[in-house]
Amino acid sequence: MTTTHDSLEAYKKAIRAKFEKEKTKEYSSFLLVPSRAKLRQLCIERFKNNESNDDLKSFEIFFGFPFESGNKNKLQAATDRFRPIENFLKGESDLADIEGINMSAILLDFEPRPFKKFAKLNSDDFVEDVKEKNFDKNKSNDIIKKEEKPVFFKDEIIVASKSNLKKKVGISSLVVLGLFGAKSMFFKEKECMEWKEDHYELVDCQSEEVGFANTKIIKPYNEIEFSRKELTVCDTTKFFNGDKPLVWYSKKNNEVQFFNMDGENPENGAEIKKVTQYIVDKYVGDCE
Repeated sequence: MTTTHDSLEAYKKAIRAKFEKEKTKEYSSFLLVPSRAKLRQLCIERFKNNESNDDLKSFEIFFGFPFESGNKNKLQAATDRFRPIENFLKGESDLADIEGINMSAILLDFEPRPFKKFAKLNSDDFVEDVKEKNFDKNKSNDIIKKEEKPVFFKDEIIVASKSNLKKKVGISSLVVLGLFGAKSMFFKEKECMEWKEDHYELVDCQSEEVGFANTKIIKPYNEIEFSRKELTVCDTTKFFNGDKPLVWYSKKNNEVQFFNMDGENPENGAEIKKVTQYIVDKYVGDCE
C-alpha cells in the first residue's frame, strides 16, 4: 500500500531531478547558482501568464497574498520565503512544508503538480484502474504486473515495484545523486571555496576549520560563483558600456559594495543588482 510519506518522498526526489535538468535550460541564469533573489525573479517569470488555479492557490497559501502583476513589491518583501526552497534545491536541507514543495515544482515547471495530483496518480486506486484498462486492451498484457505500480512524470510513465519504489522513482535523480557521490570522493582535497575579503579561494572541505560554529564563508566549489570578485571603484571606473552596466552592487544597512557579476552578496546575502547612474553618483567617490 502506498503511503503519503512514500508519495511525498517520491515527489521531492522527482522535483530535485527536474532541477538538475532545468539548470541547463531556458532559465539556467536563475538556477545554476540559485539564490533567494533569483528564485523570486524566476517566480515572477513563471506566474506572468500562469492561469492554473492550482498554481495560483499554492502561491497565495505560501506567501499569504494572491499573485497580481502589480504586487512585485510585496513579493520582494517576502524574498526570505524562498530560503527553504533554495536550501532544498541545493540539497543543503530537506523541505517539509507541502506548499513550499509545490512552489518548488512550479518554479521548475515540474508535472504532475501539486502534490495532491501527484499522490493521486500514484495511488493504489489509480493503479488498479490503469491495470484494468490495459487488461481490457490486451488480455495478455503484462506490462504492468500485479506487484508493480506506475510513478507518473510529465509525458511518461516509469513502472516501479512497490518493494523497490525508492530505487526506481526518478531515475535521473539517482544518476545525479550517484554523480554527486562520486564527486564527493574528491572533496578530501580542495573542492570547497572560501570567501576571503574580496574573492573566493579553494580550501580543503575536510579541514578542521570547516564546521558549524565556524564563521568563515565556505561553500562547495561552483565554477561560476568562484569567479565572483568584489570591486574597488572610484570616479574613473568604467561602469557602463553604452546602456549596458559593467558593474553590479549590493546595499544592506546602508553599506554599498560593488561586484563583477550579479547574484547574492557572499558576506551578507543581499541581492546584487545592476549598477545605476544614481548609485554611482551617490556612493562612488573620487580616486585618490
